[in-house]
Amino acid sequence: MDNFIESMQERVLPDCFELKRMPFYFENLNEFLTVVDDTQRFLSYVQGTTGFPCENCYSDVFYSGFLGSYALALWFMEFDHDNWFSFNDVLTETKKYLNSYSSVSNRRELRLIKGSFPPMNLDLPVVVDYENHSVTVWTGKLTD
Repeated sequence: MDNFIESMQERVLPDCFELKRMPFYFENLNEFLTVVDDTQRFLSYVQGTTGFPCENCYSDVFYSGFLGSYALALWFMEFDHDNWFSFNDVLTETKKYLNSYSSVSNRRELRLIKGSFPPMNLDLPVVVDYENHSVTVWTGKLTD
């Protein structure tokens, strides 16, 4: 996870782009699966831990890291459609991040919560990491 931020900051994002992550780790597999295996419970969990209003939202789930990497790269492009970085540069990094697992049971899947979330009024990307039993909420903004 930290490697993704470092790679994005060093290779892709301009200094005026602020990328933040909010990771949440679960004590055990059962607790993790209880939250991530039920859509409404998952949305309630994200709302309860982050304060982002998710009650009237739905999420697109990308079980495949390959497909999720394209969706996450597209999310980055929505910031300025973009003259700061290229889609292919972002895609290179998102592929590394979402496809770096050893087996399907240890996958990372992207869930894009559909809505208009601060700070840029875009969808909210959340990565569910089955290997580390974690949920990571991502936000970004341009400060130019």
